[in-house]
Amino acid sequence: MLDGIQIDPIAFTIPIGDGFPIYWYGIIVTLGIALGALWGAREIARRGQNVDEFLNGLIIVIFSGYLFARLTYVTLESFAGRGDQFTTFLDLINIRSGGINILGGFIGAAFVGWLYLRWRKLNFWHYADVAGPAILLAQGLGRWGNFINQELYGPPTTLPWGILIDENHRLPQFTDLTQFPLDTRFHPTFLYESIWLLLGFVVLTLLNRRFRDTWRPGTLFGVFLVWWGAGRAFLEFFRPDQPTIGGSIITYSFLLAVALAVAGVYVILKRNERMPEIFGRRRRRVLKPKPRRQS
Repeated sequence: MLDGIQIDPIAFTIPIGDGFPIYWYGIIVTLGIALGALWGAREIARRGQNVDEFLNGLIIVIFSGYLFARLTYVTLESFAGRGDQFTTFLDLINIRSGGINILGGFIGAAFVGWLYLRWRKLNFWHYADVAGPAILLAQGLGRWGNFINQELYGPPTTLPWGILIDENHRLPQFTDLTQFPLDTRFHPTFLYESIWLLLGFVVLTLLNRRFRDTWRPGTLFGVFLVWWGAGRAFLEFFRPDQPTIGGSIITYSFLLAVALAVAGVYVILKRNERMPEIFGRRRRRVLKPKPRRQS
């Protein structure tokens, strides 16, 4: 299906100095963010919240999210013993050189967004409900930038929808052409994730339309965390590029994804006051007075 499709990663070059290349990856990601922001702005208006505050906060969250995503990637690469490539401060923050961790970026961006909404005295949960589906849409479309870059692919496969990867885009463990010749196919992990994310956007949009006025704010955000975290945790087993913990098959991103899914369950229960007693407030035990002994 995707065989033979090779697109130059550079869309065009701005004639500044020696030339400033603009990559298709950046264009596709920007398009995804724009569509997610458009949907989010319309939905936040339906909820009676401030659209301008949403857009202002969105700018802050996007930039902080990419910064945290880069720092998380650098940190995990260093944990895996592959941090020698980051020798200067520019190496640490240079997103254009490749390498971000979207899960770490989301956690950082969510914290910054919470601080912003708290400062502006706005209802965090309404904005979180809107952010969830918008993120699924933006990332689901943005994953196709990985296809153009020939990245985010999985292990070798004989399945008919496997994709071909050029020799110069292969991970180190797949560069031996005697073991993995040029006609070796690989799992299109980017496609799996894109389908899961876009399907999630459709599901959450339908749930939002049906239960917007009945669900407590924050419930949809909890569903988003469960959907996104569970899907990403499963896909981590198709990500040979991710640093693992020791010699195991468990990646750091797998643990982050599971933590997000568990946090989603917590948010759903907490926002609907259905927390088990062990997680919620403990009921006070009323001690009955002991009956007096008859003498």
